[in-house]
Formats: sequence, C-alpha cells, structure tokens
Amino acid sequence: MQGGRIMQAVEITHIDFSPFGIVYDMNDYQNNVNINHSNGEGWEDTNTAFPIIDSLASLGYTLGTGCPFTAAMMERHEHTQEVLMCAGEPIIFLVAKATEENQPDAKDVVPVLLKPGQIAVLHRKTWHSAAHGQNAETHYYWMALCYKNEPTEWVEIKNGPVVVEN
Repeated sequence: MQGGRIMQAVEITHIDFSPFGIVYDMNDYQNNVNINHSNGEGWEDTNTAFPIIDSLASLGYTLGTGCPFTAAMMERHEHTQEVLMCAGEPIIFLVAKATEENQPDAKDVVPVLLKPGQIAVLHRKTWHSAAHGQNAETHYYWMALCYKNEPTEWVEIKNGPVVVEN
C-alpha cells in the first residue's frame, strides 16, 4: 500500500479526545459531572446534563462495514457539531484535528473505538470518517444540523489511505 498507514483503534476513553470533541460516557455517570442519573422501581435513566449540540439537529441511522476497513476520504462540518452513537455494537471511526488545511493528513488521523453507552460530540471542523463496526457490519446513529445543500464535503486523506485493523 503506497503512501498509506495501517492503524489500530484506541478506546475513546483512553485518549484525550478534547482536541476533537467531547465524550459522554453514560456507563460512568458517577465520575462525570456532565451526566445526570436517576432511577425508580423497575427503571434506571442516564442523560446529558445539557443539550448535546448547540443547534437543532437531524437524526441519522447509517450502516457501516466492519473491520478491517480502508478510508481514503474524510469530511468536516463548519456549520454544525456532529454526534456519533452506537446502535448496539461498538463502532470505529477516524478523527483528525480541525485545521486550516483543505484536507486531513494521514499522520494526524486517530482511529477511535466507541462502545455502547458512549457518545462522541465532534467539534465543528473536526475531520472524521464514516463509522464501521468493530467486528462486523453494524448500524450507528448520528445527529447534526442537516438541510438541503448544506456545506459538507468529503475530501481525500493526504498521504492516505488509512487502513484500520481490529
């Protein structure tokens, strides 16, 4: 593979995700001031302590292939944050810091593993890929401000592609 990188995903809670966005770990509500938790007879509830993004949002449901996968392109949104959530199985996606460059560079790409109960909220302009199932093809949810002709574009990863192995 000429010019590309082979990488393995790192658990999103094992890195400093702050350059890319915010992580809400709904499973770890006791150690997170951004999470509320309550319970009653026969139920238990966990929610974010404030709105998850700073604008209105559409809800998406996407099917991604499983690992290993190759990503030659990434996208970013200047007009919205984006939320990624598992639909039941763990997912892996690529992130790279927001830059003034018109494309992400493979040397700056980090593949992250998001588990059920965890939520990733990407900052505006953070480069990211589609998500893929950790073990097999799987669905995931996302939220972002969507409208006809909204300014999202996919661009090639400089010095890519990036191959993610499990």
